[in-house]
Amino acid sequence: MRKYVLFVLAAVFMLSTAVVAQGQGQPKHNKGDKKEMRQEVKEKITPEKRAEFMAKQLQLSDVEKAKVQALYEKQDAKAKQQMEEIKKLKEEQKAKFEANRKAQEDELIKIIGNDKFRQLQSMRIARLEKENRMHRMKMMQQRPGTEQQRMMMEKMKKMHQERMKKEQPKEN
Repeated sequence: MRKYVLFVLAAVFMLSTAVVAQGQGQPKHNKGDKKEMRQEVKEKITPEKRAEFMAKQLQLSDVEKAKVQALYEKQDAKAKQQMEEIKKLKEEQKAKFEANRKAQEDELIKIIGNDKFRQLQSMRIARLEKENRMHRMKMMQQRPGTEQQRMMMEKMKKMHQERMKKEQPKEN
């Protein structure tokens, strides 16, 4: 009888640990979740609500509450104006950058010719794609994943090693 009770307790313990381990699941903050969180628009608390909250906490009079509300409205208007100015400056900087880049490309085309410039562009694109693949591989190595993800990681490593072997004779 005693052995039977110990056996049942051991079985219950093993089942409970298995259930807990399976219940952990994936982490709550995946990349997709972060993007979704950024896309959500948080409801902004109005100056009226902010003033009401302060009035309740500090037991403000109606006159004080009205002044606080006016102050909050003024602050919100000023912050909105500053955000619009920043947005306008960013757009101007982006336009300047694009114009400067275009001028540099035109000057480079005059020096090396259109064909060599296209070749340079394709080399740049290939390098960026390679860097992107390497970055994705490193990210996959850093986070624990399922067996399928690990197998995919090993496959990507082998492909990368093969590609590097093929590229080595070309470089020499």
